[in-house]
Amino acid sequence: MKEKKKIFIFNPYPAIGGVDSTIKKFVLSFPEKFQIEYLSLRKTENFKKHNIKNTVIKSNSTFRSFFEIYKIFNNDKHKKKIFFSVQYFVNIWSIIFIKLFLKEKLFIYEVNHLNELENYSSLKDFFKKNIIKFLVKILYKYPDIIAANSQELSKDLEKYTGRKIFTLYNPCFEKVRIRKKNYKSKNVINILNIARFEYQKDHSTLLKAISILKIKNKINLTLVGYGKNYQQIRYFINKNKIRAKIILNENKLDKFYKKADLYICSSLYEGLPTTVIEAASNCVPIICSDFKSGSNEILKNGKAGHLFKVRDYKALSKLILKFYYNPRSFFKKELVCRKNLMRFNVKKNTNLFKSFLKRLY
Repeated sequence: MKEKKKIFIFNPYPAIGGVDSTIKKFVLSFPEKFQIEYLSLRKTENFKKHNIKNTVIKSNSTFRSFFEIYKIFNNDKHKKKIFFSVQYFVNIWSIIFIKLFLKEKLFIYEVNHLNELENYSSLKDFFKKNIIKFLVKILYKYPDIIAANSQELSKDLEKYTGRKIFTLYNPCFEKVRIRKKNYKSKNVINILNIARFEYQKDHSTLLKAISILKIKNKINLTLVGYGKNYQQIRYFINKNKIRAKIILNENKLDKFYKKADLYICSSLYEGLPTTVIEAASNCVPIICSDFKSGSNEILKNGKAGHLFKVRDYKALSKLILKFYYNPRSFFKKELVCRKNLMRFNVKKNTNLFKSFLKRLY
């Protein structure tokens, strides 16, 4: 009987969101010949029924946690081992500890564009991100496999690092859910946004766009998420008398897509936003900022949805008004979008993920 291969998945801060749902789909797609250990800095959902061990590292720092991870990985008796990690701030330490020190197989995955490292919320954030970007430049030649979740990200990261980057889309599309009825002009618009309440997601652009509309009393906004900017968002909504509901820590999202007339994503940067693909699979028309990367890819450079420049709340406001008076053009683009979703199919991309693993042994 052949010995099982061991794969370690490191996701330091598991939470509700696109990254975690992507990791979960990859993890649950593993063939039986793999033994899996899920490493994190806080307890994640119960994987026991899937025979997956969750080891919680007692550390409040990703960097310091790698000293314990080094011991766990080095002491494991499996002859064939793979380490899989996600995101720049984790991947640089994976390369140093797993590839350079232990000389073991390493597969890293990127879910945000390099623009993440050029957006700063403070002076401390500026220095931290510039150090990480410098380390990406010099260290990313070492992993056995690097994949990114959009073609644009793969291309730009390949250009920056000078090595091959594969494209592995988020496995998030299963089927199209046809809507019973579409929005009729000049009715109340149910606008949906699903995102963490963080700097990256730029809720202020969405809220400003609504606040300057003369028809803002014809808008019901639903924000689903969690995060440190919650109070700031709540204050703006109340001050500007925006009709809005905030739903916290919700992971069952289908009911929100069913009620939405329009989905808006106002992020500063992404990799490939899962919620935009989910909105498209529910036949919801989409307005999206033209961040790097993923928005142009999902929306076919504006043929499958409406795009506006990052932070341009006035342009977004005009698009909302256009939808209010003439939604027909939005539904034409929505139809194009839903016909181009198979790229993000769950089975197709989990199979591609498994094919990358086969290359390592």
